[in-house]
Amino acid sequence: MHLYRLISAVSILFGAHLGAFEIDRKGMCHIDGKSYPVVGYGSPPLKGATCCRAILSVANLGYRIIDSATHYQNLDAIGQSLRKLKREEFYIISKVWPDSQTRELLHADLKRTLKELQTDYLDAYLIHWPASHVSIDETLLAMEELRVAGLIRHIGVSNFTINHLKRALEVGVPITWNQVEMNPTFFDPELLIFCKEHNIAVQAWGPLHQGANSQDPLLARIGKKYGKTPAQVALRWIIQHGCLPLPASKSTQHRQENLQVHDFRLTGGEMHEINERARRGKRIRFTTQMIGFEDQFDYSYAQCWPKN
Repeated sequence: MHLYRLISAVSILFGAHLGAFEIDRKGMCHIDGKSYPVVGYGSPPLKGATCCRAILSVANLGYRIIDSATHYQNLDAIGQSLRKLKREEFYIISKVWPDSQTRELLHADLKRTLKELQTDYLDAYLIHWPASHVSIDETLLAMEELRVAGLIRHIGVSNFTINHLKRALEVGVPITWNQVEMNPTFFDPELLIFCKEHNIAVQAWGPLHQGANSQDPLLARIGKKYGKTPAQVALRWIIQHGCLPLPASKSTQHRQENLQVHDFRLTGGEMHEINERARRGKRIRFTTQMIGFEDQFDYSYAQCWPKN
C-alpha cells in the first residue's frame, strides 16, 4: 500500500486517540478532558483594535481555539478580548521565537506573554521555529519547568520536520503538538504518520493556502457535490486526517463557513485524490529576508542541534 494511501486509511478514523487530543464525529476535539470546536482561529497578521474585534467576533461565532505568537505582536489585543470572555472556555496557543529559546530568555518570554494576554497560564506553548544554535535540551527542559509550575498545559513545536522531532524526542519531554503547513496544495504524509506514531497531534497553519484554495478547481468540483465551498472542502480534508486547522479568515462570512464542515464527509476516493496532489506540492519556503534566518526544512538529523 502506498504511503499516502496508508495515511488516508489510518487518519480518517475519528475518535482515534492522539496523545492528549482526539476528534469526535460532531467536530469537537477533546484535549485532556475539555472539548473545543476542532476548527481554530489563526490570528496573524491582525493587530491592535482590528485583532481585538476579530477575536470577539470569532468567539461569538463559536471558535474556542486561538493561535498566536510573540512574533505576531498581537498578544495584548487578544488579552483585551479575553477580559470580555470566559478565559477557561478557550484554548490559547502562543509560540516563542528563536531569539528567546535559552532557559532565561524563554522564561522571560512566557512571563511577558502571560502579562500581555492577562492570564495566568497558556494552554499550549510552542517552539515557533527550530533554532540549532540553542540546545534543544535546554529549551525543552525549560518548557517542562514551566509546565510543572502550572504556567502552561501543553508543550509543542512548530515547523519541525521528522529529523527535528527525532532529536527533540530524545530529550524525554512530552511533546503534544507540531504546528506545520498543511493544505490541499502541500502536505507531508510521512510527517503525519511519524507524529501519529509518537502521539503528537498536528495543527495545520495555512490550511487555506492564504486564500488560494478558494479558486481551486479540484476542491470546487468536490465541493459542488456537497453544496460546500472549496475552503470548506480543504478544512474537511485536514480534519479527516485527524488534524486541527487554524484558518485566519478575515470576513465574518468566511469565519462562519469555516465552522460548517461537519455535516458532510469526503469519500476515500476524494481523500486520495487530494492527497495525491498535495503530497507532490511544494511547501512555502522562508528566507533570511522574510524571517531573519533560513528555514531548516532541509536539515539532516545531524544538522539539527549538533551534538558535541
